[in-house]
Amino acid sequence: MQSAKRKSKVIIKLGGSLIEKGRDIIRFLREYVDEKEKAPTIILIPGGGPFAEVVRNVSADMSISEETAHWMAVLAMHQYGLLLANGEIGIALVESMKEIDGAEPIRILLPYEVLKADDCLPHTWDVTSDTIAAFVANKIGEKTFIKLTDVDGIIDEKGHLIKEIYAKEMVELEEKGCVDAGLPGFLMQNRMSCTIVNGNFPNRIIAAIEGKETLCTKILAITKKF
Repeated sequence: MQSAKRKSKVIIKLGGSLIEKGRDIIRFLREYVDEKEKAPTIILIPGGGPFAEVVRNVSADMSISEETAHWMAVLAMHQYGLLLANGEIGIALVESMKEIDGAEPIRILLPYEVLKADDCLPHTWDVTSDTIAAFVANKIGEKTFIKLTDVDGIIDEKGHLIKEIYAKEMVELEEKGCVDAGLPGFLMQNRMSCTIVNGNFPNRIIAAIEGKETLCTKILAITKKF
């Protein structure tokens, strides 16, 4: 039986594009932490998914302010988080940084109160759940996080998977691929990294958690020194 005290943490953003498989991924991760000796605590940050799309559509149709749309979209992440946790035994829902260090091996963070308490992110559609996940990871003290989505990573103009890319390169690109426009700049500013993984492949998720090589895109903040 594993000890309730888990020192290491892994921050995973579970994208809304995986909503149909989201709860299966939750169960898979629960099995992993139950069976793996010295498994890390997993902190899940839900995306906005179709709930955030409703906010986008309402924002466009009714011309609501970016301030209002921002908080509505953050609450959309809550809705996805509640859906992911529905009926899942041993999956904790937390809403503050104080609750991060609980005994449960997997926790879904609902970010509204965290963002209200430290309202430093821009209120624009450039900053969505990707940047929010990076923000939460940084507050927890982690300098990397995993983004689960429904694609293998960032694809170049020739259709090839980019295995590694520096955040500075992404800032200079007009097209950011499968991440929100604010993420590269946030990673640069806070010297963080992000690993983009296709959540449809459980073995890739585990490899990313354990720091092993797998099919993915790694966004790095610190450039090479020549």
